[in-house]
Amino acid sequence: MTEARCESIAQDLGFTNQDEEFWWRATAPSLGELLASCEYSAEEQLGHLRWYHRFIIAALGPRPIAGKKPLFQPCPVFDGSACELSINFKERSQSRTIRFTIEATGYEAGTPTDPFNQEASKLLLRDMASQVANLDLHHFDIFVNDFFLPAGTAESVVKRLPPDTPLSQVWLAFDLFRGGKIMAKVYFMPILQWVHSGAPTTKYLVFATARKCNGEYGTYDAAIDLLDDYLESFPAGQGPTVEMVAIDCLDSPDSRIKMYLRTGANTLARAKDLMTLGGRLSGKEYVQAGLAALAELWPLLFRLGPDDDIENFEVFPPGSYCGCAVETKPGHALPETKLHIPVRKIQGTDAQICDSLAVWFKRRGHAEFAAAYQADLETAFPRHNLHAESGTHTFISFSYTQRTGVYMTMYYSTKIFGAHVKEDIWEGYDNMWKAKRQTLSG
Repeated sequence: MTEARCESIAQDLGFTNQDEEFWWRATAPSLGELLASCEYSAEEQLGHLRWYHRFIIAALGPRPIAGKKPLFQPCPVFDGSACELSINFKERSQSRTIRFTIEATGYEAGTPTDPFNQEASKLLLRDMASQVANLDLHHFDIFVNDFFLPAGTAESVVKRLPPDTPLSQVWLAFDLFRGGKIMAKVYFMPILQWVHSGAPTTKYLVFATARKCNGEYGTYDAAIDLLDDYLESFPAGQGPTVEMVAIDCLDSPDSRIKMYLRTGANTLARAKDLMTLGGRLSGKEYVQAGLAALAELWPLLFRLGPDDDIENFEVFPPGSYCGCAVETKPGHALPETKLHIPVRKIQGTDAQICDSLAVWFKRRGHAEFAAAYQADLETAFPRHNLHAESGTHTFISFSYTQRTGVYMTMYYSTKIFGAHVKEDIWEGYDNMWKAKRQTLSG
């Protein structure tokens, strides 16, 4: 049914070039199947897929060509796929939300005209703003002004980076809601501006720009100050680092600025400390409920047994850790935290992750979702062999709120380059941060 719907849209709307046709056939059927599996109405599925055709496939830029290195490699996914799909799960709701993340890529990305691929995201969002209700670009423009670099800086910036450091500046994400509503989010990497400007740290840049977003709904200052206090509690070069910042494209008192931390959390005990920012968020009852829920999920996800030291067992290979998003809102003194678990680093297959999640969803009162979870993924990603491979699941984010209870998102690579790609583009980020950390601690 979904395949027929996607083909009907393709015939109805057409393509302007072979690149658009490639991206549609490579990504739209999977998106459509996830929408169907999460019980969006036929009208909602059609509306979201037509919107995806209108705005997204052209924004993905040149299609990959076997044996030919692209001028610019987008990397919202570790394997180089240009699109990452996701399902958002809320414990206290039977409704789930489909999301996706891309790096909009222009045809001049990687050339002297647009070496850091900055133009396509601006063009897409400004085009979309005229069509998508409530899409506001005020905070986007503030961050663009502070983080985007002139094209002429490319030579001096690149030569100061370790080889193969990704040059991505911005990723875009979209929540596809019931009723056809779209929410846009933007993720900025401060790395290149940090290198270019000589600023002491990335947090210095991110916090300064975030404070420029203070306005009629209040300030982000109190939450930023609390996060800064936590980061400053570590010796220089040894604590979490701000590696990314995201904004909601909303004119609303609920518009978040999210600071993403690169951390050293590879045990449950460290993950709990991270979720409370070293105990700074421990006073609320729902925070304790969230830690208890995480402690239930952890041994399921990592397949730990009763004889394992569940609190202190190092669950990742050396050099791999959980990330953390610290979500701030204007006028709110306390931020919220969301753990990002790189499940692609767990030894085993995607089918084993499906098994763990099925047990978890059933425990949280979602037996129907649990029973269908793996089959739904096999339908959405028919080229992926979940029983023999890993890498379809990329991350699982975990948080807990008073309103939703457990709040999780499962992220999936579309594996544009096939199932057997071993390259990890994000190792370039790892090498860059390692080099910078040595500088800071030395």
